[in-house]
Amino acid sequence: MKRKSVVGRVLQKLVLVLIGCSALLDCQKSKQQGAVVYSFDDQYIDEWYKQRDLFNQYNIKATFFINRPQNLSSEQLEKLKQLEADGHEIGCHGLNHRNVVDFKDSLDVLINSEIKPAIKILADYGFEICSFAHPFGKSLPEIDTLLLSQFQYLRKATYNIKDTTIDFYDDIFATKDNYQITNSMGIDTNYKISLQNFETGILRAKANNEVLILHAHRVDSSLTNYSVSPEYLEETFKLCREHNIESIRISDLETFFTGN
Repeated sequence: MKRKSVVGRVLQKLVLVLIGCSALLDCQKSKQQGAVVYSFDDQYIDEWYKQRDLFNQYNIKATFFINRPQNLSSEQLEKLKQLEADGHEIGCHGLNHRNVVDFKDSLDVLINSEIKPAIKILADYGFEICSFAHPFGKSLPEIDTLLLSQFQYLRKATYNIKDTTIDFYDDIFATKDNYQITNSMGIDTNYKISLQNFETGILRAKANNEVLILHAHRVDSSLTNYSVSPEYLEETFKLCREHNIESIRISDLETFFTGN
């Protein structure tokens, strides 16, 4: 009887340990961390490619939205394929970078002249396209509804029109209930988003388990409009590392929120 009693107590303790471990794992799984999406628009492929080492150093996985794919040179195409091989996403930014809000023809004409040809060209190059960034960052609900038949994700754009900290803008934070159509905050030189301001954004994402969506264009040290410096980018990468903020691609949003 005494031996059975000892064995029983041991088993009881083991069960309690296992329950505790399970609770700890559940806690860790539900721990809120947040993430950030870096996206880059247009066709600054040479400039993006020069930053491969910087992206790799900080394990940054970006989404590159390409416009005018019909004009890609063989050298640019090879660089894009290398970026994809590094783990980055290639997305669509339209055939001729046309503003869909100003499009005068029917929506069917828009899809057949601006969207489907761009998808086909990129697909023929070997890219699997699931994301679209609106040229000039604008759209309308009826256009987005139609585009969701062609893409899994749509990205629009904004800028700091309120001249405040970026944690103010709900629409640049993807959430578990809203991630197929997102907005992004521009971080090019002309948007004047300080590192301190950037940090407010990633801290909100971390606190709420959201994904902060960002966009830029050319990457160089010119400090001209629609360019972002490698030095600034690296400082933002350091802040993400400091706060344990993961970098993901647009195409990773569903997986991030659902775990599927």
